[in-house]
Amino acid sequence: MKAQIQRLSSEHDRTQFDCGEPALNLWLAQQSLQQQQRRQSRTFVLVDIERPEIILAYYTLTISEVDGSSYPSRKSQPRRLPVIRLGRLAVAKALQKSGIGEFLLMNAIERANEVSNNGGGVALAVDAKNEQAAAFYRRYDFTPAPDAPLLLFLPLGDHLAI
Repeated sequence: MKAQIQRLSSEHDRTQFDCGEPALNLWLAQQSLQQQQRRQSRTFVLVDIERPEIILAYYTLTISEVDGSSYPSRKSQPRRLPVIRLGRLAVAKALQKSGIGEFLLMNAIERANEVSNNGGGVALAVDAKNEQAAAFYRRYDFTPAPDAPLLLFLPLGDHLAI
């Protein structure tokens, strides 16, 4: 299989994707393309280039902001901080535990750094669905908010080597 990450389009079959989490499947099938067309988010899909209509995994990025007091930093922060939010990340059941989640996360970090370098954003933020998901992100140096352990941040900028 030769995989490629593409921006979601109407050519991709969003209805057959199954990651085992109904909410993530339903969002992809019913809302992802609409939100993208309205410029509310960007969804990136992993496909096999021989069958590019089949989605193997996906993630979504949005521009957002967070309360500065939620950001894990020793320095005083402004009241509102710009962030790039990793809204969703899902891998088809048959491919879970294969390293694809890590591959997608690294791609999301690269894209978030590009956005940060060109338009601002102090961190890649993620609202982990549960403690298991939070543990996944902590393995990649995401730090939880002081008051919300499922809200995690990865600082962005030139100092971050990817």
